[in-house]
Amino acid sequence: MSRNSGDTKSLTIRKYRIRLILTAVGLIMTGFYHLTKLNEELARNIYMHFIRPLHDSLADLCDGTDTAVIEVIIACLCVVLAVYLILTMVYIIRHFFSLREFIGGILSLLSTFIMTASLIYGGFCILWGYYYYAPDVSEICDITPDPAGVLHEDLIATDEYFAGLANEYSLKVARDDEGGFIYSTDPYEHSRVLYDAVSVVFPGLEAPVHKPKSVHFSRVMSYMDFTGFFSPFTGEACINADSPECMTPSTIAHELAHQRGIGSEDEANFVAVVACLEDGDPDHVYSASLLALIHLQNALLGSGDKDEWQRIKDTYSPGVQTDLDRNSEYWSKYRDTVMYKATTETYDAFLKSYDQELGRETYGACVDLLVAYYSNIW
Repeated sequence: MSRNSGDTKSLTIRKYRIRLILTAVGLIMTGFYHLTKLNEELARNIYMHFIRPLHDSLADLCDGTDTAVIEVIIACLCVVLAVYLILTMVYIIRHFFSLREFIGGILSLLSTFIMTASLIYGGFCILWGYYYYAPDVSEICDITPDPAGVLHEDLIATDEYFAGLANEYSLKVARDDEGGFIYSTDPYEHSRVLYDAVSVVFPGLEAPVHKPKSVHFSRVMSYMDFTGFFSPFTGEACINADSPECMTPSTIAHELAHQRGIGSEDEANFVAVVACLEDGDPDHVYSASLLALIHLQNALLGSGDKDEWQRIKDTYSPGVQTDLDRNSEYWSKYRDTVMYKATTETYDAFLKSYDQELGRETYGACVDLLVAYYSNIW
C-alpha cells in the first residue's frame, strides 16, 4: 500500500473519530441529565450552583450587543450545514457509480447530522432541563392552585376582573389611526425596571438585569409559532418583533421570567402577568391583561360555558376588540403552513420530553395560578 493511500485512510479514520467522539459527548450530556434528574435535590443544586450562574455570565457577555448572539450562531450554523449538505450531495452524485465513494459520502452526511443533533440536544438537556427543578411559583410566590381544580364561579370572576382591567387600560394606551395599540414607551428599555416592583413582593424573582433582544428574523419565528424564546446557550431573552405590538410587553415579561429561573411555560405566563401589573406602566398592564384574558376566555369556552364566554366578550371595549382581532388575524396567517404544524408538533413533544405532561396545553395551565392568586385580591 502506498504512503498516500495510508495517509488518506488515516485521515478518514480521524475524521470519523472526531465525529464519533462529539456524538458521544452529546449522548453523555443527555445521559448525565437524565440520570441526575432522578435525584431532584441534586438536579436543583446543579441548577442553582452551575446553570444559573453560567447563564448570568453568558447574558453579561451578550449584553454588549443589541443583536441576539444566539441568532447569529443559528444563522452561521444553518449556512455551514447548508453548504456542507450541498457539497456532500454533489460529491455523492459525482461518485454515484463508485459504491465505496457513494457509501462514504452517505456515511459522512449521516454522521455529521447525527453529531450535530446529539450536541444540540445534549446541550439543551444540560443548559435547559435543570430549569424544571428550580424553585417554582409555589415556592417563590407561595401560591399553590387547588389540586381539585378551579371553581367555575372563580374562573368567571377572574375572567371578568381581567376583562375590566383590559377595558380600563385600553383607554390609557396610545393608538394608531385605525385604533390599534402602539407603544407609549419602549418595552425593551422599560424591561430594565420591569421586575423591580414584583421583586419586592416576591424576593425570589430578584435577579441580575439583562436587556431582551429583538430578533431580526422574527417572521421565521412567526412561522414556527413563537412570540419569543429564552436561549439556554447564551442566556438571552429573544423576542419576536414582527408579532402585534399589544402582546410584546407581556412577551418580554414572559421571557424574562425564564431568564430568572422560571422553567415551565404556565408559570412564566403567570409571573409575566403579575410582574406587569405590579409594575403599573399602562402599556405593560394592558398587555398583561390581554394575555390573561386570552387564557381565561379560552378556559371558560373550553369548560362548555359559551354563554358566559360570550357575555364577557360582549363587554370588550373597542380598543380591546381591535387588538385581539389584530392578534388573531396575524397568527391565523401562519397556522395552515407546514412549518407551523411541524414546529407545533415538535415543540409539543419537546415539552413532554421534559416532563411537561400537558405538552402545548401547558400554556393554558396558568389559568389555575391566575384564579388562585387574583380571586383572593378583590
